[in-house]
Amino acid sequence: MRYKLVAFDMDGTLIEEDSCWWVIHRHFNTHEKALANLRAYESGEIDYCEFMRRDIVLWQPRPHISQIEKILGDLQPTPNASDVISEIKRRGYELAMITGGIDILAERIAHQLGIQHVLANGLAVDERGYLTGDGIFRVEPCLKHETLARLVDGLGVTLDECVAVGDSKYDSNFLKCAGLAVAVGCDTTLASVADVTIKDFKHFPQLLDYL
Repeated sequence: MRYKLVAFDMDGTLIEEDSCWWVIHRHFNTHEKALANLRAYESGEIDYCEFMRRDIVLWQPRPHISQIEKILGDLQPTPNASDVISEIKRRGYELAMITGGIDILAERIAHQLGIQHVLANGLAVDERGYLTGDGIFRVEPCLKHETLARLVDGLGVTLDECVAVGDSKYDSNFLKCAGLAVAVGCDTTLASVADVTIKDFKHFPQLLDYL
C-alpha cells in the first residue's frame, strides 16, 4: 500500500460551509469587521493568534461555549463523506483532520465520521464556560503542512505516504507536502498544485480511485 494516512481539511471539504468561523460571524452580524481582520492577517499585519483574538472579541454579548456549540450545531458532514471515509478505514488507512476551524465542531464531525486524529483551534473559556476572548492556537491555516509533519512523525509515517485533501488556497502548502495532493472544488490556486481535482462534494467517491 503506497499511502498510509489520509488527512483532510474540514471547512469546505468535510463540511459544506467554507468557514465555521464565518458561520458564527453571520450569527453575530460581524461580517465587515471580520473581513478587516482577515485582510490584516493575510497582509502579515497580524499573526494568526491575534487574528483569532480579534475575531472572538467581536462576538457580543460575550457568549457561553454552549451558545457556540448551538450556532454550529446544524453543520454536518458533506454528502458521501461518511461512506467514503468508512471505505478508507476499511482499507486500513489512518485518518486525520487538520483544520483552522474550531475544535468543538471538528471533534464532533470527526467522531461522526470515525476520524482518529483531530487537530483544530479552540476557544478559551472562563470557569463558568464563557469565552474569555482568547483563542487556543494549534493550527495555522496556511501552515497545515507543519501540523501534518508533526503528526506523521509521531505515527512513524512519512509525508510521501500521506494523502492531503483540501479545498482552498489556504491548503496549498498542505497539499504540496503530501505524497498525493487532492483538491476539492474549483479553487484555481489549489488546483495548480494538486495531483487530483474532484469537482465537488457529489463526486467525493472519486477519491477512492486514487488510493
